[in-house]
Order: sequence, then structure tokens, then C-alpha cells
Amino acid sequence: MDEDNLLDSHPDLMDPDWRRHAQTDAWLGAKKDRKQFRKQQKRAARGPRRRWWIFAVFVLILAVTTTAIVLLGRRPAQDAAPPDPTSVPDVAPVDLARPFAHTPADVWPKGIDGVTAPAPAAVGAFKADAVAAAYTTVKQVITAAHLDPAVLTGHDGKAYAALFAPDDRDQIVPELAKKPTKDSGGFAAYVTEIADGYHLLDAGPRTFGTLTPRAGAKPGELVVEAKYAVAYAFDHAHPRELMSPAEIVTFERRDERYVLRSGSSFAKSSQGLWLDDATSAFSSVGCAAAKEGYLAPGYANPRSLTPPPTGERDAPGYYDPKYPVPHLDGCGG
Repeated sequence: MDEDNLLDSHPDLMDPDWRRHAQTDAWLGAKKDRKQFRKQQKRAARGPRRRWWIFAVFVLILAVTTTAIVLLGRRPAQDAAPPDPTSVPDVAPVDLARPFAHTPADVWPKGIDGVTAPAPAAVGAFKADAVAAAYTTVKQVITAAHLDPAVLTGHDGKAYAALFAPDDRDQIVPELAKKPTKDSGGFAAYVTEIADGYHLLDAGPRTFGTLTPRAGAKPGELVVEAKYAVAYAFDHAHPRELMSPAEIVTFERRDERYVLRSGSSFAKSSQGLWLDDATSAFSSVGCAAAKEGYLAPGYANPRSLTPPPTGERDAPGYYDPKYPVPHLDGCGG
């Protein structure tokens, strides 16, 4: 008998229900095989894409790291190391946008904020609030004398003189009207005045120093020692012609002793603030202006003018108040 006929005549094949189940099982099996095949294809395709993604991330990280290294290598030298706090280089770039760069004053605060004092505490018979008031008064005087445009460029010292006791004021006012001579140090003993024709940059002046209180020799005297430096930055039409910031930045170094007198031991006209002693020195100044009592930048000097070979010009005391005030002004006197 033919085998095909035997299969067709098999009892199970002749059953309609069995035939339906067989067809369903065959269809489900084929569908499962198709799904499995598509999954294998997706995994095969995803593998290369994933490898490309990992490679792209690696390349991006490498590029960012390389850029950072290059930028760090190009950072200006002045950002890599702080300026020497006790000297100004003879040769260094001059940038009017950062005129104090390469000088000690590059890290000093603008204005009076660079002159600091310990927390107010009782000193002798004076309570802490009296010491705090003394700090405020001395800072006002320093500001009026060396930072206020009214004095610096307006050459008006009335507001400065008004801060002192009447008896001391009577001595100060006539001195402010005088032009200092070389024998008196070359500069005004009390205030700083900018020579006509020169202009300060907005970046300054800057200060660095300390106030220290102590009891005075007499009852009712509170002494405040002020040791500080002031840096002035001058404008220049052609800064690229300059060799050093010393040509536009001038330093004024001062040690001053103020006495505040109060109480019945003193006449009313003697009560208040007195300037008991003052010592000063200047670095990188215009010498001709200095002899007239005015402040001018170093570039005001003729190019042939060189500092005297004394070793004092770069004495640390010009810039750091913890050192003594130098006794030369860089102009031979």
C-alpha cells in the first residue's frame, strides 16, 4: 500500500480536532523561532554600535584632558606663583588692567581695608569700645591723608586737619600750606599729593599694615601705633614701552604714632587726636616732583637716571611694615 495513502488514512489524521491542534502548535513554534531569530539579529547589530559608543566616549575624555593640560601650560607665570612680598622686579610685564601685578601690592586690599587691627579689648583705663573708636579715628586720618581724592588730586587738606585736636590742628594747618624741601625729606610730612599732570588708575590706591594700641605715658592717653604701606598705580599712555611695574607703581611706607587724649588732665582744646611722631619713605618715585613735595611715578624720571648703588632701594621695609622704614627715598636723599 502506498505510504502517502497510509498517512492520509491514519485515524489521528482523520480527526478534525487533532488537525486543528497540530496546525496551532506548528504556527506557534514558527512564531517562536522567528522571535528568537530577530533577537539574535538585534544582539548582533547592537554589539558594534555599543563598541563604537564606548570608543567615542574614550575619545571625548582624552580630548578634554588634553585641552585642560594645554590650558594649564599656557597660564601666565604671575598666576603660578605669588609676587615677592618684599621687592619689585627690574624687568616684568606692565598691564594697566592689572597694574599691581608682579609687585607686593598685587594681593593688598583696595583702600583702607588693608590696614588691620586686633579685636578691640580694654587697654589700661580705656574700655574696648574706646579702643574700637580709636581704631576708627586713626583709619579716618590715614584715609584722609593718603587715599582721599580731595587731598591726592584736589590738594585740599582741610578735612584732614579737622580730625585733630584744636591745639594740634593749629600746628598742622600752617605746615600743609608749606612746600617741603629736600632737607625736610622731600615730601609733605602729613599728606600725599599727586603732582599735576599725572593720574591714578582705578585699581588703587592699596594698603597693607597694622594698628596696635597701648596705654600712653600720661593718664587719659591712648596710643595707636600705625605701621603701613600704600601703593599708588599711575596711568601711562604707552605701557608697552615700560620695562617694569616699578615705573607706574609707587610705594609710600609710613610708621606713625597717634595719641588720643581725653579727661580732665588736658585742656579742652588739647583733647582729641594728636600725631605724635611720623617716619616715611618712598620707592619708585619721580624725584623732581618729590623735591617739590608731590608724588609722581617712576617713569617721570629721565631714562638715564638710575637708583644710587646703596642697596636700600629694594629694602623690604618699603613694602612690608614688619621691617624698619628705610632711610633713603631712592632719589639720593
